[in-house]
Amino acid sequence: MPAFVTRRAAAAVAALLATPALALAADAGGAKNVLEPDLVNSIVTLIVFGALLAILYTFAWGPILQGLKAREAAQFAAVDEAKRARDEATAMRSQVQAELAKAADQVRAMLDEARADADALRVTEREAGVKEAQAERERAKREIEVAKDTALDEIYRTAVDLATTLSARTLGRQISADDHRKLLDESLAELKQSPRLA
Repeated sequence: MPAFVTRRAAAAVAALLATPALALAADAGGAKNVLEPDLVNSIVTLIVFGALLAILYTFAWGPILQGLKAREAAQFAAVDEAKRARDEATAMRSQVQAELAKAADQVRAMLDEARADADALRVTEREAGVKEAQAERERAKREIEVAKDTALDEIYRTAVDLATTLSARTLGRQISADDHRKLLDESLAELKQSPRLA
């Protein structure tokens, strides 16, 4: 507020306050009842009241109104900020829920993939075990066949040796090594072709 406006307002207030005092001083000649209506006092009171209202309207009402408007603007701004914060929180909550749902789907997919991998591994191991068992059976069969053939050859040789020895005793003479080998080979061939031993 400029200084000249303040000085002018102070002078107006002083004049207004001095007016009732002057009116009372002029009328101070006799003793009056204060409760009696007096036209001069009423007019002076109305003038002082009007002047006071004008001064208050000019110098007080403007700053008060500005303060109220500023306060109202601050409250509206706070309400708008609260709404914006609520909207942001709602958006963030929706985003977090979407991310959680996505993460849950990813975890579910990873678990399904892990189960599928475990099942595939189980099947692969089972197939490998079956193949290994089959290979072991085949190897055992081959070993049994080799052992059987070896045992049969040994039995054939022993049988031929016994037969040769019996024949030699029966014939009363010694059989040569070539004869012995020839008899052995023939006997083995006959035994291998025999349906009971094959």
